[in-house]
Amino acid sequence: MPHLLPKPLLWIVALSLVALAALLYGTTQGLAPAYYGTMCLLGWIAFHGNRGPKLQNWLQSLPGPPLLRAVLLGYAAVVAEETLVGTSYTLNEGFTAAIWVERVSQFIAFNLLAFTGAILGLTLATRFMPGLSRWHLIIAGGWGIFAERSYLLFLDNPIAGALIAGPNIAVYSIILAPLVLSMPGHDDPGPGRKPWAPLVAWALMLALSLPAVALLMYLRSTYPAAFPNCEYISCS
Repeated sequence: MPHLLPKPLLWIVALSLVALAALLYGTTQGLAPAYYGTMCLLGWIAFHGNRGPKLQNWLQSLPGPPLLRAVLLGYAAVVAEETLVGTSYTLNEGFTAAIWVERVSQFIAFNLLAFTGAILGLTLATRFMPGLSRWHLIIAGGWGIFAERSYLLFLDNPIAGALIAGPNIAVYSIILAPLVLSMPGHDDPGPGRKPWAPLVAWALMLALSLPAVALLMYLRSTYPAAFPNCEYISCS
């Protein structure tokens, strides 16, 4: 399934991670390149060659209504990915079981809400616009650039912004791929193949993100210990 993680993107990511590893060495973000590299390796293993269609068939064979199944798979992917994120930060701090549980739970709590709009919006868009998966890399990657504020980093530091763009695009494509692949007809001919379809998907994702992010901001200000501190995820 090359449209989910095309080979040119993987080469861009590999080169970017080498440069990022040198730039971030010794900082609190020092293990970020290892995290991105692990995510891309897992994505390549899952989607490369005939494994992609087999994964798709398995996801679509899971029980439950397609919409509910896609949403649950979206949240499951977030939990798995944030477990890896929390682990990388714990290793950077000095691993202990207590810190690991705290960091993983904090990142999961934050991103279950932060990803809600993307999960619900992309699920609805994929369900009602057959063929939308043709644009998956653009939709998921574009959302990743927006959600991670990579565009702001590019304005402040063009080199760092350019280096982080490829890894963010790849990781968001991987996270959101299971929910899309689980949806019957996601690659059928239909309105989802039109050039304007990504705009509809983004609009849905943004609209459904607003209440979830508002709730997240309230909970983070009220129960700060339940979420990552501002050093790890900006509070502004």
